[in-house]
Amino acid sequence: MDKIKYFTDNNNSVIFLEFIPIVFEDGDHLNIKYNDFKLNTITLSHELINVIHLNEYMLVELTESPSTGYCWFYTVSDSSIISLEEKKIYDFNKPNIIGGTVQIVWKFKCLNPGECKMHFSYYKSWKNESSPLDEHVYVIKIE
Repeated sequence: MDKIKYFTDNNNSVIFLEFIPIVFEDGDHLNIKYNDFKLNTITLSHELINVIHLNEYMLVELTESPSTGYCWFYTVSDSSIISLEEKKIYDFNKPNIIGGTVQIVWKFKCLNPGECKMHFSYYKSWKNESSPLDEHVYVIKIE
């Protein structure tokens, strides 16, 4: 799993030790970063056809419980139409909570006009993906 591991010095300046894109901070700062990440994007729905304009950004946001071994995996039917720009994991749990859930947010960019599907499946990586615990299919039409 990706995370951001960092420490701060006495001036509260962030010192990055290694890149692992997960966001851990106190509640207010985390909510600000979470909302900033979602600015100027369109959140996709798996219940309808999503019509998006070229060069816009789209979000898929799902809850995951990593301690269970279940993770979200996705495929895109046509990678020439959309591409993953960034994936972030937000942990809104209080410190030292074992077994809590995290918010996974994927940001995609619309590259070319056309239609494609993104299929998200929730399963344990060591088990057969043909029997996921949950699934979402997002139909996207880029104009």
